[in-house]
Amino acid sequence: MAKEKRFGHFAFRFSDPITQEVAQIWSVGWDEQKSQIYHWNGIERKDIDKCIFQYTLSGFGLIEINGKQYKVSPGYAFIVSSPSNYRYFLPKDSGQWEFIYITLCGKEADRCWGTVRKKSEQVLYFHPESTTIQLLKQIYDEAERKKITNAFKASSLAYQFIMELYQHLSTVDKEMKTWPESIVRAVLYAKNHFQSNIGPDDMAAASGLSRYHFTRVFKKSTGKTPIQYLTNIRLEKAMDLLENTKYSVEDIAKFVGYRNANYLNKVFQKAVGCSPTQFRKGAKHM
Repeated sequence: MAKEKRFGHFAFRFSDPITQEVAQIWSVGWDEQKSQIYHWNGIERKDIDKCIFQYTLSGFGLIEINGKQYKVSPGYAFIVSSPSNYRYFLPKDSGQWEFIYITLCGKEADRCWGTVRKKSEQVLYFHPESTTIQLLKQIYDEAERKKITNAFKASSLAYQFIMELYQHLSTVDKEMKTWPESIVRAVLYAKNHFQSNIGPDDMAAASGLSRYHFTRVFKKSTGKTPIQYLTNIRLEKAMDLLENTKYSVEDIAKFVGYRNANYLNKVFQKAVGCSPTQFRKGAKHM
């Protein structure tokens, strides 16, 4: 089935000196590369004094840091700053590399990235449901909706992201065994394409497993069936839109991957216990 692409790049050039001193968002984006022309070199690139976090959603790329090479598969992110001795690129044996990224600048961002380099490898695993990745998606959403309108809002989001990254580093050694990579691929596919007409078959295809084996492994790993997991993603987004926007229920249904408002009403009523309209009216109290 055709999937909706949300690729985009948003740059911020606020001039307020206070926020530039501490931490500020330079850019945030969602991209997919399919050509070996894609290549960045940390010594040669012109955007110096920048801190880059790039998280793989599907496919894979390679990054070389101080001569050591890492495969950046779904669920993995790299953390680098410019200028430094790194290069990342799409290798010949990768058909595509889809990722979401954020670039920060400022003294606090640089200090955080220095802490990362001291505490851990610069290629780290992040669970698809981790607060770090959810916040990154939120920042992208706000940029896409033109909600980041001033230096202070952008700086606040930059600080939030830095704090989430610090928290991840403090707990990374305590995390339980991660999900299989096949399930991570399926979860990331669902989280990034729930707006389209996708279902468990598409998630299984993204995982690389047979439908039967995928369903069994997915339930064992997540505690939910694929359709339950996908429904939860859609309902959470629907509730966010009901509470924070003025879109009609019909529009929201289409935004979250349902064919019409009647279908969203049926699913919403069963899961939440009220209609979308009732939820919107009482959202602040629920």
